[in-house]
Amino acid sequence: MDNALTLEPNTATTALPIVMVVDDTAANLMLVNDLLQDRYTVKIASSGSRALKIAHSDKAPDLILLDILMPEMDGYEVLRQLKASPTTCDIPVIFLTARNEERDEQMGLDLGAVDYITKPISPPLLLARVKAQLLLKEARDTLLRRNQEDTRRFEVAMAQQMELNALKSTFVSMTTHEFRTPLATILSSYELLQDYNDRMSPTAREDTLQSIAKAARRMVTMLDQVLTLGKADAKLLEFNPQPLNLPAFCLQLRDEALAGLAAHPSEHAGPLTVHLELAQDTVLADEKLLRHILGNLLSNALKYSPCGQSASFHIHNDSDAVVFTVQDHGIGIPADELPHLFGSFHRASNVGDIPGTGLGLSIVKRAVESHGGSIGVQSELGRGTLFTVQIPQHMA
Repeated sequence: MDNALTLEPNTATTALPIVMVVDDTAANLMLVNDLLQDRYTVKIASSGSRALKIAHSDKAPDLILLDILMPEMDGYEVLRQLKASPTTCDIPVIFLTARNEERDEQMGLDLGAVDYITKPISPPLLLARVKAQLLLKEARDTLLRRNQEDTRRFEVAMAQQMELNALKSTFVSMTTHEFRTPLATILSSYELLQDYNDRMSPTAREDTLQSIAKAARRMVTMLDQVLTLGKADAKLLEFNPQPLNLPAFCLQLRDEALAGLAAHPSEHAGPLTVHLELAQDTVLADEKLLRHILGNLLSNALKYSPCGQSASFHIHNDSDAVVFTVQDHGIGIPADELPHLFGSFHRASNVGDIPGTGLGLSIVKRAVESHGGSIGVQSELGRGTLFTVQIPQHMA
């Protein structure tokens, strides 16, 4: 009987709300279809089983007009099954039936129907109630979407807050640990000078003063890293590209990295070689940010290399980019930690007591992004690490 009647919806209204009419009488289906088709997309079903299939289809109805007295499966049972399914339980159902006993209406409403219309049908009444229920459904759906969006935003905000709290905790722990050592050095050196200055040799006094200066520089470096990272996170990192003599700049960075290492004899490593293969010496770049990028990478290459192991620094052109590679043969990075390498305060688990804040590579990544460039890393535990930085090439 399901195939005995086929009514096509008005093609001009396919984007309109979908109303499904369920009745085993063809005349009733045609009557309701004629009343609704100019305002809604109408789907019809001449049995309860067919109605359930349509309700579970990709284009489920927005409202169902359901007859009660049908063979095989009556309207009450159809409604029970609709309400039992998570995919159809929220579809509003209006009973449209000849049964006009009060107990029939009560039973329908108890099962979850939103309205109850008795036959013979009053067209104005039917249209008014269909419109009202569709408006109510639209309002409920809109409210549900907003609630879901609010829930998602709340969950995202909570996740961000938890991450922020974790970062704050890490920051407090890091700064407490990292500042304690230089502060202790400054304090002990001051006390030494205060109590024994007249008995110290000129060399001993100079060494003590140098210890104070070294500790102060370490603290200034850490504060500069924290402030730079804060600016980057707030999207306030200044990008001021200027003509830069790249060969001279890179050689200067090499000398600074080696000089910085020489100030820490316990961290002595092998030589740092520089290879330049540039079509043109002058590029347009932000010298301060580029110093953050390359200075950090060179410092790390030397710092995390065993004594006697060399590191290399290559600079060359590749299509429309300047490519910098820094390679060492040091301790390497555990493979499972590579995805977190550029996160704030992250330090690899195998660094031991080698000092560091976990901020350098985070700043490096942001400085590279300020240039519109990219950074990649390859590493093998115990054999070394290769960083590759690509900066779009702007020749002056």
